[in-house]
Amino acid sequence: MKNTPRGVYIHIPFCKYICSYCDFNKFYIQRQPVDKYIDCLIKEIETIEQVSNIETIYIGGGTPSALSDEQLHRLLTALRKKIPGQLREFTFEANPEDLVDSRVALVKEYGVDRISMGVQTFNNELLKILGRGHVANDVDMAINNCKNHGIENINVDLMFSLPKQTMEDLYDSMKRVVSYDISHVSCYSLILEQKTKLYNQVRDKKVVLPSNETEEQMYNEVINFLTENGYEQYEISNFARPGHESIHNSSYWKNIEYYGLGAGAHGYVDGIRYANQGALKFYIDSMEEKGHARREENKVTLNEQIEEEMFLGLRLLEGVDLIAFEEKYGKKVQEIFKDVVERNISDGYLEIVGNKLRLTRKGLFYGNDVFSEFLLN
Repeated sequence: MKNTPRGVYIHIPFCKYICSYCDFNKFYIQRQPVDKYIDCLIKEIETIEQVSNIETIYIGGGTPSALSDEQLHRLLTALRKKIPGQLREFTFEANPEDLVDSRVALVKEYGVDRISMGVQTFNNELLKILGRGHVANDVDMAINNCKNHGIENINVDLMFSLPKQTMEDLYDSMKRVVSYDISHVSCYSLILEQKTKLYNQVRDKKVVLPSNETEEQMYNEVINFLTENGYEQYEISNFARPGHESIHNSSYWKNIEYYGLGAGAHGYVDGIRYANQGALKFYIDSMEEKGHARREENKVTLNEQIEEEMFLGLRLLEGVDLIAFEEKYGKKVQEIFKDVVERNISDGYLEIVGNKLRLTRKGLFYGNDVFSEFLLN
C-alpha cells in the first residue's frame, strides 16, 4: 500500500516576545507582514494533493496564538475547507496568557480538540529568566477556559535543568500540573542553543546552569513523580494518561509521512524529506513566484530509512519491533548493528524484551548518545 501522508504540520513563526532559550524559526510579530504570510500559507495549504488519509493537524510555532482573531479565522477557514474530514486529533499550540475565553471558543469552532501550552515552570522568577510573557496564575485561566469549552485533551510543556531551578521548584511545578488533571505532560531538559540570549548569558557567566548530575537526577524525579500520579511515559520526554498519547507527534517517531507547511517547516512526502524557506521574505517570495516554498529536498536512501527507523523508534519506550524491522528491510537489526547493539546492551543502555529493542531506564537520559551510534557510514 502506498505510504500517503497522515498528518499536517503548520508553522506560525511569529511571537509577541522572544524567549531567551529558543532557537526555533521565529520572528518578533511587530511590523511583520503577517497578513501576507497568512495569504501565502493559505496558498500552500491549497497545494496539498492527498487529503483523504489526513488524520491529524498540528499548528505550532513560534506562537500560533500570537495571531489576531481575524487572522486565525482566515487561516482555519481555509484549512478546514481543504481538509473537511473528521480528524483523530487537531492540536493548537498557545501561550497560557493568550487562551482567553473567546480565543478558545474560536479554535474549538474549527475542530481543535487538543491544546498544547508552553508553561515551562510555575516559578515566576524563572519565567522572567526564560523571557516568558505569562505568570503562573495565567495557566489556571487557560486550563479552565479549555475545559469550559469541552477541550479536555490538554498538554502542558514543562522544563527542567533551568538556571537557579531547585528540586523543590520542579516538584512544585509537577504538583501544580497534576492538580489540573490534564491528559498529557511533556517535560524537557533545557538545551542550550547557540545564538540565543541564554547561551550568551551562560557563556559570559551571568547565568549558571545545574550540573549534569543534577539534570539526570531531575529527569529521574520527573519520571518517578509523573508515573506515580497516573501518567505513562511513552517517549523520552512525553507522558500521557492511558489512551491520550499525542497521535500527531507519535507519527513522527513511527516514521509516518506528513506535510509541513509554512516558513521553516519540514515535511516528509513520497519518500522525500523537504525543508521550506525559513526567512519570511524568502518564503513569501517563493510562494508568490514559484507556488511552493521548498528550499531543499532529500530523497531518503535505504540507509537513511534504516537509521531513522532506529533513532526515531528508540525514542518511544516500546522501542523498535525487531520482527517488523526484518520484514521491512530483509535483515535483522542485530546483523546491521551487531556491535552497537551488543555494546549498548552490555553497558546497560539498551535491552531486548520480547521482540522489541528498547532503551533501558538508564538509557533514557543518554538517548542522544545511543542514537548517534546508529548512523551508518
